[in-house]
Amino acid sequence: MQNAQVVKLLLVEDDEDDYVLALDYLQQVPNYQFDVTWLSEHDDVLQALESDQFDLCLLDHQLGGHTGLTILEAAKALPINTSFMMLTGQADEVLDADALALGAQDFLLKSEISSPRFIRAIRYALSRRELENERLERLRAQATSRAKDRFLAHLSHELRTPLTSIMGYTDLLLTRSELDNIKPELSIIHNNSQHLLNLLNDVLDLSKINANSLQVELNEICLASLLTDLHNLFSMAAEKKNIQFAIHADDNLPACIESDEKRLKQVLINLVYNAIKFTPSGQVAIRVQTAAEEKLCFAIVDTGIGIPQDKLAHIFKPFEQVQDSTTRSEEGAGLGLAISCALIRLLGGSLQVESTVGSGSTFTFTIRAGQCSGRLGQLDLFDPPVSQPSGQTTNLSGKVLVVEDLPEIRQLLGQLITATGAEVSYAENGQVAWDLLTHPDARFDLVFMDLHMPILNGKDAIVKLRAQGITTPIISLTAAAQKSNLATLKALGFNDTLTKPVNLVQLESCLQSYLSAHSTEERHSTEPAMASAQKKRILLVEDDPDARNLMKILLESLECEVVVAGSCAEGLHELEKCATFDIVMLDMNLPDGSGLALAAAVHKHQSPANLVVVSGSEPDPDALLSYPINQVLLKPVSLPDLATVVQSA
Repeated sequence: MQNAQVVKLLLVEDDEDDYVLALDYLQQVPNYQFDVTWLSEHDDVLQALESDQFDLCLLDHQLGGHTGLTILEAAKALPINTSFMMLTGQADEVLDADALALGAQDFLLKSEISSPRFIRAIRYALSRRELENERLERLRAQATSRAKDRFLAHLSHELRTPLTSIMGYTDLLLTRSELDNIKPELSIIHNNSQHLLNLLNDVLDLSKINANSLQVELNEICLASLLTDLHNLFSMAAEKKNIQFAIHADDNLPACIESDEKRLKQVLINLVYNAIKFTPSGQVAIRVQTAAEEKLCFAIVDTGIGIPQDKLAHIFKPFEQVQDSTTRSEEGAGLGLAISCALIRLLGGSLQVESTVGSGSTFTFTIRAGQCSGRLGQLDLFDPPVSQPSGQTTNLSGKVLVVEDLPEIRQLLGQLITATGAEVSYAENGQVAWDLLTHPDARFDLVFMDLHMPILNGKDAIVKLRAQGITTPIISLTAAAQKSNLATLKALGFNDTLTKPVNLVQLESCLQSYLSAHSTEERHSTEPAMASAQKKRILLVEDDPDARNLMKILLESLECEVVVAGSCAEGLHELEKCATFDIVMLDMNLPDGSGLALAAAVHKHQSPANLVVVSGSEPDPDALLSYPINQVLLKPVSLPDLATVVQSA
């Protein structure tokens, strides 16, 4: 019987004539080939079932001193996946119900063995078994996936925690002038730590890709800014290898595209990094041009060592590399191309490669560009802004509590924070933090709190603190920065999150957002009016009184002078009274008009004002083009959001 499905069947029958009859009809079942084992003794049957090698068991009810029901009941305790059909000589509704209750798929009379119902019942039993196997396989796969996610989350935490100390202390040492003689060695430590962190991020990305849980977030991207960042990032790396690096673009490129900037930049960095790494001489270039169906085409071209044709099919597989692991001269785990290929698919495109050994390679990919806006005549790669020295030393003031159970990380964060001028206190777990923050004399301006601590962890601690009415800003320290985790932490009451290992730049940015900055001159000035003159004047137009009061408090904590209004009419009235606001913040939906329409009126009163729209939903980018809007904030607005607005004004 060609293409027949082989079924291992256990036939439990103490009458040889019935066995021969059943065997004869089993051979007539189409599309199945039965491998039959015949047993008649109770103990032999249970021993055979324990092997879990049978797909189906035809079970006679009467077996000498035993019944088929006792076998069914014993089989329920066995870790097997065998389907059962009960056979009996006479109809019995009670026996039928008992057999089905004990797990039998069907109940048949022996007289029905010669009927089509026997064949149909076998097919149904086998089909149900296949469905059950598929269900169990799905459950096993889901359990495996959950276990892998838990493992990766634990791995991420265990790796990021020591990296916090390694990278943080290295950053700290690199800032000390007395250690100039060992800065090359410190840079090696820092670079290798960063490489390990990048590898960890790649592994986590690959895991999310395999689990179909990686999501892209579309936003508007300034193409010139994106390519400028890449040019600045790789120009020095190319110069170190004495190769040329250039970016070539069509004249009709859109000024802005709609894509996931983080993931697009990740792809380009991976491809350009590989190109520079495997190009000993010559040049590496990025070519950008428009493609059909509102797509954008990127090509990364190099004059490097090239890839053999028989290896091209393997380079997009995880952990696959062209060079043998015992002879290759370049570092890398072989994840970058696999991740890039998957990310490009998520961005609506595909990745191709052409390569010639000894001549170089060209990696080409397209992505959806979304609703493109504007045109670039000639690509202008501008230099990044360079901050000019002000002649004043800017320090931070305030009292910070660091809650961390690991002493080396606690000490590291404390040293980094102390270097900014802030005062630092410490707690080794959530319970100690609770005691400090609920003390009547507590005067903390900011708290950094680890999530995983003994006695009282960070999550339980913040729930207790918020329930007690403690409103001090609290920043969570976590090694797991997935989007779902961030939303959960926000809901618990954390104001913000820093991901381990803590980056010095991110830490300083966070401190600047929540602590007051004072110049040395201001702190020692005997003229109070000078400090007042430095304050930004802000007009806040918001109709919701709770939101208005909250934003006013937050802005005042940033040393701003705030005037509030609850409607378009009140806002215009305040403008007529004083036309010297540095920032005007407008709610999108006001009771007597649109915030956008008010923006146009504000622009007439004082064109230099920094106009910021605050909205509860994502505004239409095309609608914003008609108004002189400088920035859009989506509610809920946080202190860091406002700090960014104030600093940019």
